Amino acid sequence: MKSIAHLSLFVHVILFLHRLHLCFSFSIAGRRLLPTEMRSVAGDGDGDDNGGEHGTGLRRGTTYSWANPKLQTTKDSAKQSGNHTDPEYKRIQFGGCGSILVHSGTSSRVTSLQHTGLSLWSAAYVMSYYIDDMWIQDIKCSNNELNKWTVLDLGAGLGLCSAVAAKHGMNIISTDSDSQALVLLEENVRRNCNEDNGNTSVHTLDWISAAEQADMTTNPVFEELEKYGGSDLVILSDVIYSATKPAWKALIVLLQKLRSQRMRLLCNSPATVERKRCDSTHTPASDPLVLLSYTQRRRDMSPQDEAEFFTMLRKAGMEAVLVPSGQIPHGETYMLTTLFELRWVISFKKCDGFV
Repeated sequence: MKSIAHLSLFVHVILFLHRLHLCFSFSIAGRRLLPTEMRSVAGDGDGDDNGGEHGTGLRRGTTYSWANPKLQTTKDSAKQSGNHTDPEYKRIQFGGCGSILVHSGTSSRVTSLQHTGLSLWSAAYVMSYYIDDMWIQDIKCSNNELNKWTVLDLGAGLGLCSAVAAKHGMNIISTDSDSQALVLLEENVRRNCNEDNGNTSVHTLDWISAAEQADMTTNPVFEELEKYGGSDLVILSDVIYSATKPAWKALIVLLQKLRSQRMRLLCNSPATVERKRCDSTHTPASDPLVLLSYTQRRRDMSPQDEAEFFTMLRKAGMEAVLVPSGQIPHGETYMLTTLFELRWVISFKKCDGFV
């Protein structure tokens, strides 16, 4: 009987130690992760949770694999470049432009709410996958001829969307107001640009200051857009949340000014501006195509805030048209990230006042 009791005790001890080992091994799953840890744990390497708080790295209802073929994090690149601060790089594969390599900063950097541009958020992935696929379709319906778009990326952050546009050979103007993000933004756009096609530039742009500017021709961003006949595409990736709320009105004013600029240039030089556009969007070719992607995070944007923003759009004569997730490659992976096309309800009928 004693031997049986000893054997039973031994088995219980083994089981206890095994459970303790499992708890220790997977304890990382039960606590809040730092951004640097998220990149090694989350299968998509994304800097947000697509539906919870900034910086948790995990999305509810999603099973992560430890190896995601769509995204690879490589530190060897940093060592080969001679940078001893061990910066982290993310490589994302797209169906149209191929591989994009994005420098996301040093491994010791922890993103704060003041520097949200130093992380890659779900909205940037959704936007990037969508515009990449959009240009694939654009080339197909143009008999494999490249329609060179002029792309304005407002609040570009690390510049994943800008990098995709640059690698497609588009003219890309990337902007942000965060000085730390601008350094990485310029590096990422330059690294991924198609040198045979398109021009790239990076600018500091504060929405409120720009919206209050009386003469937009003196603004560096608008001045550069003059050369290209205005913007064909305006990218707004994860720029709508509580911290940017004071600038929402200014953002909508900027969109109106971008539309007016494009119409003025179209009226003065139709052959230069009105390009053929083979996309399935609702926006007429005479208007800039405005795409907004954002993730529903209740901590950073309440339902009331969300309703307030779209009310402001309607009062400005714009509406938000939802892009179905089925039209977004890998859209099922980012179920809490929404993509909208923002378009003007009333179209310009004449060129009066734009000469």
